[in-house]
Amino acid sequence: MNTADIKNEKSVRYHGVGISNGCVSGPLRFFRQRRKMGRIRACGDQREERARFEQALLRTREQLDTLQRRAIREIGKKEAEIFEIHAMMLEDEDFLEAVQGALDDGACAETAVERAAEKHAQALRSLGDPYLSARAEDLHDVATQLLRQLSGERPDGDLSTEREPYILVADDLSPSETVTMEKSMILGFVTFGGTPNSHTSILARAMGIPALVGVGAVSEDCDGAYALLDAAEGTLTVSPDAEERCAFEEKQREVNDLAREHDRYLRSLINKPAITRSGRKILIYANVGEGREIAQALLNGADGVGLLRSEFLYLSMDRYPTEDELFASYHDVVQSMQGKRIVIRTLDIGADKQIPYFALPQEENPALGFRGVRICLAREEIFKTQLRAILRASAYGNVSVMVPMIVSEDEVRACRVILNECMEELEREGKKFDHGIEFGIMIETPAAAIMSDEIAREVDFFSVGTNDLTQYTLAADRQNPLVERICEENREPILRLIEMAAEAIHRHDGWIGICGELAADLHLTQRFIDLGIDELSVSVPYLLGVREKVTECK
Repeated sequence: MNTADIKNEKSVRYHGVGISNGCVSGPLRFFRQRRKMGRIRACGDQREERARFEQALLRTREQLDTLQRRAIREIGKKEAEIFEIHAMMLEDEDFLEAVQGALDDGACAETAVERAAEKHAQALRSLGDPYLSARAEDLHDVATQLLRQLSGERPDGDLSTEREPYILVADDLSPSETVTMEKSMILGFVTFGGTPNSHTSILARAMGIPALVGVGAVSEDCDGAYALLDAAEGTLTVSPDAEERCAFEEKQREVNDLAREHDRYLRSLINKPAITRSGRKILIYANVGEGREIAQALLNGADGVGLLRSEFLYLSMDRYPTEDELFASYHDVVQSMQGKRIVIRTLDIGADKQIPYFALPQEENPALGFRGVRICLAREEIFKTQLRAILRASAYGNVSVMVPMIVSEDEVRACRVILNECMEELEREGKKFDHGIEFGIMIETPAAAIMSDEIAREVDFFSVGTNDLTQYTLAADRQNPLVERICEENREPILRLIEMAAEAIHRHDGWIGICGELAADLHLTQRFIDLGIDELSVSVPYLLGVREKVTECK
């Protein structure tokens, strides 16, 4: 445990682990949390308690979905995946069985949730792995949200009445608390617990909030006291003297000047080509999920859209959208791109994206089941409706169409046949479309990479979906906290498959991009360039950072 160094009667310095380098100063405000909730309650009968739990489960799922969408919008898709992991924890059979067992024993819903969460968290902590111990904290976050839904209590430590920015101090912060903080009021935060590997720390880095974790404790007598937080040095100085303030302010000016200079440099890269030192141009595209993200992509200098997730309209409706509805949606997006290329991925549902009116069958392992192109080829009318809408939109801009979840050359040919049928129909109807529209597929299964030479003869481009390619290659569910680290530590098999695909598509005069999370990993940028990647497509917050990195590569 860290200790405080007493400099004099007023000044106290605390030490911890700095997250998201930065220097901030301001008053401390304590976020007082009630981690134990709803224990005092008279239990109803078992049916009533089960019904209460099921309702709380449903509302918590909806809340997590809202948090994920907010995190994607404000931080990025990669960091937002923590809320997918939390949603999976709600579906964990062992957890649900433990809750059910406690309910059967006569416990109320609140007690059942607490018992089940503590049992599973203790199991993770007992493995002696810091990474898995951090996942135990995620489980507590999920349980706390369930308990709040059951009890109707508001989130802890409401600081919404504060009128000036402050440094937040807490025992710990959960990912859900971190994402829902009012960013304009938070200068930085300090937690008594936590680790650099926790998802809260990861979110803090992505949000650029200076933070200090693992400080041990800070006396609540310091609430309101002026403090200096230096994340780079890992220190918090409470009630600093004049000399300390002066030195800190000088350092703060230097840090802020460097940050502003770097930000100006990044902004200067907008709309400039990303060219390596050896003179090779790499296209920097954006991944977007809905039309309103296009404006942000263009403001941040995206050369185009490398992945438009076309499911957004299907997910927002309680019935199949019509061709005209799809066309209107795509038309607006295409026109807003001002002539830049936009790659529209055809419907990719199944696995973790379920739409009730599709009435997909229950599957033992949906990630390996009826999803993506498999649904489109089995339900051809749905596929044709979407392809016709995409083709019609192609008359108004630079559109490419891309099919997900391919494993064979036969699937590609089948999609080509349907695409050609749609073209013939539109021709007969006198409707305009781009007769030379680019057609490509996603490389997200090992089979597609292995068969890439044969598949490359049938397409114009490949786009590598590294998220699914990673989990299918390593036989490790990237959303499962027990094996998440396997996905993070085993890049080489994925890179070799990407190399196979890149060589194959280039032999047939096509191009290749990467639209999965690894595209934003700056440690891999040079490797991707060496492999011959032509385009990198990332979430909007990463556009300028990736563009800068490309210009530094050889």
